[in-house]
Amino acid sequence: MDLTPYMPWIVFIHVAAAFVFAAGHGVSMYAAFAVRREKDRARMGSLLDLSGAAVNVATIGLIVLFIAGILAGIVVGSFGRAWIWVSLVLLVIIGSAMTPIGVGWFNKLRVALGLRTRNFKEGDADPIPVSDGELAALQVSKVPETLLAIGGGGFLVILYLMMFKPF
Repeated sequence: MDLTPYMPWIVFIHVAAAFVFAAGHGVSMYAAFAVRREKDRARMGSLLDLSGAAVNVATIGLIVLFIAGILAGIVVGSFGRAWIWVSLVLLVIIGSAMTPIGVGWFNKLRVALGLRTRNFKEGDADPIPVSDGELAALQVSKVPETLLAIGGGGFLVILYLMMFKPF
């Protein structure tokens, strides 16, 4: 089946999904930086919940982005070029680096606030909130900057590869 006539729609869906993916991560990054400045524990919990919801939206965007990108690559025959393979490998590497860093830090903050994470089982006791000093020590982490550097830098490299197709 020749999907060439549908390429504008495939690219449209791919780019729209990229915006959803980036927007979800943008909200999560905002929450990551905001939670470091916050002193009110309830507001910190709300920021962590907001980040989690935004990452769920970003994940949906990523799935659609990935499928539409693969489809577009097949239709135009890009899989014979190195740029698309480098882009895919970078996407996997970036995701593999960011996920444990971000999830680990956000989960530590949640537990420190006495909130449950997805790792808790139904019968597990709720975590005991830590002292203000221990919480403040978690808040000063440079994880948000690390995530921004990996994700933002990686996004720009992938965008460059997709726009200029250098090899």
